[in-house]
This record gives sequence, structure tokens and C-alpha cells, in this order.
Amino acid sequence: MRGILSMLLGLVRPGKGIDNAGDAVKWLWIPFAALLIVSVAIKVSIATPMLLEAQIAQADAAFQKDMESWPEEERKNYEKQQAEAEASGDFTQEDPMAAAGGIASTAALVFGVLGAGVAIVYIATFFFVAAKTWANPVKYTTMLTVAALVMTPQALRNVIQAAYMSATGIWLQHAGLGALVAPADITQAPGAAYAVLSQIDIFVLWSLVLLLGALRSRTVGIEKKRALTSLGVFVVITGLLQAVPTLISGLFMGGGGGSVRAM
Repeated sequence: MRGILSMLLGLVRPGKGIDNAGDAVKWLWIPFAALLIVSVAIKVSIATPMLLEAQIAQADAAFQKDMESWPEEERKNYEKQQAEAEASGDFTQEDPMAAAGGIASTAALVFGVLGAGVAIVYIATFFFVAAKTWANPVKYTTMLTVAALVMTPQALRNVIQAAYMSATGIWLQHAGLGALVAPADITQAPGAAYAVLSQIDIFVLWSLVLLLGALRSRTVGIEKKRALTSLGVFVVITGLLQAVPTLISGLFMGGGGGSVRAM
């Protein structure tokens, strides 16, 4: 219990929290990783149905717009066939929506949980290797605890966003500051500015401050200049890794238009 309380102190004073955890630092990554996974599950369970509903509405709007270019007779025949299928019970809108919703929710939960685990392992491995590069004797389990600690603000963000979406019924479509530069037209791909800004919010900055403090703790033992250098390299590499999917989608969608997503 003392170790957990020390880690909670680490959310404000990371160096002192890690140092005060003592031998418990070897296993304290487990409860904090569990907290992150639970927060992901909560957010996914609320956000995924909203996401699916928005996607269906967008697809339906695009289809209705496309139908306007159909010959009148063809459009009437299609509408008649749809009405007959629904009246006979052979086809309803709810059946495919329910099936798609179940698949989407399961996939989002699985990938969300895997993503949370990968994030902790990625952070721990990156700074464990950095520490070993400078002949630092820190143990890998200690770095797992550091990684789980610095992801705690992300867990808090997940819970806050889930509570907001549940209370308001409003789906938070854009991450971070991405909404500031998101294209108004959903068919237009986001540009590089969106790829960068969608990675930035107060919780990410909080995590980076925690990470720097934890690296400089006596337990981890990385001196200030090296800690800043490794943190800078980490931010650049992680930012690029997270931005690439957005930039690639922009290229395939023909977006970007020369317009300009870290942990």
C-alpha cells in the first residue's frame, strides 16, 4: 500500500514518488497498467457506438447525395425494392447495424487494450535501452513502472472523456488539438498540422513532465542532460510514428493540399 501511495505522489513529484516506492517499484507497473487498460475499455465502450453511428450517418448522406444523380425511374425502383424488403422482414437497417456495432466494439476493445500494453512496453524499452547505453544499472521492471506511471494521465483523460461523452451524447471525434485544424469537409484528408496537433494536449504534456522527473530520480539515475536528450529523441521518434498513418491516409485520399499527430 505504501508503494502505491508513493506512486500516486509521483503524479505530482515523479522523482520522489519513484524513489519512495522502494522495492515495490519492481511490481507497481501492474496496478497502473491495469488502470490504463480499464480506462481504455471504459472509453471504447462509450465512444465506439457513437463512432459507428457517425460513420453510418456520413455514409448514408453520401449515398443519398449520389442517388440524386440517378435516373428517376432507377431511383424509384431502388426505393421500392428497399421498402418491400423491409416490409417482408427480409432486411432491416437494424440487423447490419447491430452486427457491425458488435464487431466494431470488440475490435476497438481488443486493439485498445493491446495498444495500451504496447505503449507501456515501448516506453519502458526505449528508456531501458537508453539507460544501458550510458551503463546505467536500472532494471527493466523499474522502467515498466516508470512507463505505467507516465501513462496514468492518459488513463485519467480516457475516464474524463468517457464521462463527458456519456453525459452529453457528443462524440469526441478529434484527439488533442486536432479539432483546431481538422478539415470541415469529412471527405478531405487531414494534413500534417492535424497529424501534429492531434497528439498534443495537457495530459500528454503532463506525461512528458512525469517522464523527465522519473528519469532523473535516484532510482533510475539518468543525469539531467542525458535525460533531456533521450526525452527529446523519444518525442521526435514517437511523434513521427504516430503521424505517419495520418499523413499516408492524406496521400491516398488526395488531401493535405500542402497544409501542414508525441505520446
